[in-house]
Amino acid sequence: MIEDPVSEHRKVTEVVFTAADLVSGSSESKRAKVSETLLNILEGRVRNSNTRKAYKAAWRSFFEFCSEYKLELDRVKPYHFGLWLKRHTGSVATQRQHLAAVRLLFDHLLEKGLVDINPAARAKPPRLERESAHTPVFEQNEIKAFLEAIKLDSLIDKRDKALCSVLLYSWARVSAVVALRVEDYYERKGERWLRLHEKRGKIHEVPVHSKAREAIDQWLLASGLGSNPSAPLLPAFGKNKKTPELRHMDRTSVWKVVQARAHASGLKKRVCCHSFRATGITEYMNAGGSLDIAQRMAGHAQLSTTKIYDRSQDRLTMAEIEKVSIEQSSEPATGGLFSVTSNERHRGTILP
Repeated sequence: MIEDPVSEHRKVTEVVFTAADLVSGSSESKRAKVSETLLNILEGRVRNSNTRKAYKAAWRSFFEFCSEYKLELDRVKPYHFGLWLKRHTGSVATQRQHLAAVRLLFDHLLEKGLVDINPAARAKPPRLERESAHTPVFEQNEIKAFLEAIKLDSLIDKRDKALCSVLLYSWARVSAVVALRVEDYYERKGERWLRLHEKRGKIHEVPVHSKAREAIDQWLLASGLGSNPSAPLLPAFGKNKKTPELRHMDRTSVWKVVQARAHASGLKKRVCCHSFRATGITEYMNAGGSLDIAQRMAGHAQLSTTKIYDRSQDRLTMAEIEKVSIEQSSEPATGGLFSVTSNERHRGTILP
């Protein structure tokens, strides 16, 4: 997500001042060291803008907790983190991320001599166990109806069709999609590829599915952006919704597009930008795909992450559970589950 520099600077300043107020003594030199510490973390250690935003939210939450309890940073103990997390309104994953952010902050404060210990180092994060992602997945009929509902009557329709096709068929994270430029849609050996700029500066190149290629080509031809390599591949539109601008969309804008298109298609379930990624992986596995190849296509560092997004076993589970039947048959029992004959019923026993 591309954040306004002025707004981002203001938010950083607010966090810095709050932290400085929580240092005992609050001398100018200590305030300066605290300010320098937070800025060094945000600008020197954390390059990803989404991570910076998450870390600022984590620090703001912890500083508000400290202010409420009149707790100075050098007085914080490990048990305080348990109290903070108990009142934390985020998910377990968010709580773990926020604790990691505060732990990193105390590491740097310790290096600067502003605190004597890092109390967060011994704080135990909440346990996170999950076999599958909570991300909602499109069923085949749902994703088909979703894409077919985009009629291509206008320029913005063509962009939205290309946007959703890239999300679905390339399994790309929304942050990587909004960062795409026209030059990132390139040709190799007669095929089209996408160069995705992923987290931590990683470049992930994926071949473009024929359906996605068709949608992108239609969009570039209609918009005339194909001759401008540095232009955003899927740009934002002006307020009139008719003229594309030479600026990238942000993640919130994409989410709004997905919600509007889902509503227009008559979809009742809740979906999000990540639903396309989970759906692509699931449909690939349903078609007999390899989990190892799915990992490479999704750009996951760990195979376990890919398994979390694979929901292909859901259909198998439903097929198996439907085998359980308590309906009585007129035919003699053959030993099936819950099948009972009249003789066994009389004796009070059930066939194995």
